[in-house]
Amino acid sequence: MNNNWYVLKVRSRYEKAVAEELAKQYEVFLPLVKKRRKWSDRIKVIDAPLFPGYLFINTDIRQKFYILEIKGVSGFIRFGNKEATIHENELKALEIMLKEPQSLEVQDTYLFSEGQDVKVINGAFAGLKGKVRSIKNKSRLYILIEQLGKLVSVEIDSNAIEKVRR
Repeated sequence: MNNNWYVLKVRSRYEKAVAEELAKQYEVFLPLVKKRRKWSDRIKVIDAPLFPGYLFINTDIRQKFYILEIKGVSGFIRFGNKEATIHENELKALEIMLKEPQSLEVQDTYLFSEGQDVKVINGAFAGLKGKVRSIKNKSRLYILIEQLGKLVSVEIDSNAIEKVRR
């Protein structure tokens, strides 16, 4: 068999269940980090996926149709017309980083897009809603906020806003 590590896209919040099911037959890596979650009555520390919606699987790609039948599996990440592989040394580097999780931060550079509705959750503009006007770099973007009938453009850090769900 010709096994490689592949990136598997899974349904949001199904990462652990899918990993457990796949681990019965395949080698699976689901990097987890401890995160504090706040509910109205308590704060709890949970193990959350480092990359929500993704896990890594070591398999022969000829097994992909069996893998795709697992509940919660969306598909393999592809580059062009071929499934994306990841080198084992990159996964080992992730394991090393997970030994110091408090210093680990993952930024999703594709989290926001121009024209998207957002809400400011931190800082002086907290609570205001606007639209992404442009993306400056990986962590800074400009949003348009309507105030008193005027559109105001604000440069803001991407971790200070969240998508507005419709």
